[in-house]
Amino acid sequence: MDHCRQTCNPEKSRRKFKKGDRTRRIWLHREEEILAASLVKLVALWWKSDNGFRTRYLQKCEDGIRQEFPTSDIKGTPHVVSKITSWKTSYTSLRNILERTGVGFSSNGDYKIDIDDEQWEHVVKVDPIAKYMRHKSWPLWETWKCIFGKDCATGARAENIFIAAALPTPEEVELPKEEAVADQVSSGNINMNTVPTKFVGEKRKARLAVFEKLGEVEGLTLAQRYRLCNILGDKPQRHEVFTGMPTPARLGYLLALLEES
Repeated sequence: MDHCRQTCNPEKSRRKFKKGDRTRRIWLHREEEILAASLVKLVALWWKSDNGFRTRYLQKCEDGIRQEFPTSDIKGTPHVVSKITSWKTSYTSLRNILERTGVGFSSNGDYKIDIDDEQWEHVVKVDPIAKYMRHKSWPLWETWKCIFGKDCATGARAENIFIAAALPTPEEVELPKEEAVADQVSSGNINMNTVPTKFVGEKRKARLAVFEKLGEVEGLTLAQRYRLCNILGDKPQRHEVFTGMPTPARLGYLLALLEES
């Protein structure tokens, strides 16, 4: 699916496609960000299993987009379904590429694939869909791992991405008791100290506190904050160093941890 900068006019963009092709639509960058945030939050609130998302997830995504774009024409079907299908195809190809020995993203933080010509020839032979992926930037990679990764819905992975529930997405309704509690904790409506351990463990509370602290450091992307939340949460001594150092020095220390990991 084609992408579009925030400066694009969605009305003009939609006229580029044939009248009968209802699935084709150029998305604004901000619309994609909101969709990604909505999906991550649904994963964090246990709306995703190995069989996919619950039935009403498309409506949740629509609601999230309309909070910022009240007159948006985006529909769960076909637009959100088409976008998610496109993302998942790119994620699968990208995951297979990055699993190759010696392949990764470039060191300058632009999320472009760092791979030699010989390796790339093998990639394209195995996966023709990847043909045009080499020189593109993939800033949603960390987010896609949360959305499409098979180990996200349960266990430690769910704890690690629980902090994503604080993202601005539609207000949850008719959730089971556990999810309703988790949603209110993430939005700050319930004091975490009053929530039973059954719903919010000590480790999860610590990671949420770390995530909030990382939000005070300017210069970090959301994806970097996700990764650092895990790094600092798993290594208490690193968290102590981070919180104890002067504020101007924190960004450099955190970027060094990301590079090391």
